[in-house]
Amino acid sequence: MISIRDKALIIAFGNRVRELRKEKKLSMEKLAELSDIDYRQLSYVELGEVNPTISTASAIAKGLDIPLKDLFDFSQ
Repeated sequence: MISIRDKALIIAFGNRVRELRKEKKLSMEKLAELSDIDYRQLSYVELGEVNPTISTASAIAKGLDIPLKDLFDFSQ
């Protein structure tokens, strides 16, 4: 079970992925393809429904063509 503290972080991460995807004008389908992950998995990440692994986060960063650390910049 995900604790409430963790849930807030997972939601913030998903929101950040969605924000960056939209900035790049990519559909979820296209980002999933570029990231070589399943579209449903990306959807769950953006909705904050799953706690993505480091390898999934890395794949998303590669798909977005950004450094991994930029996915964790929630301050913007």
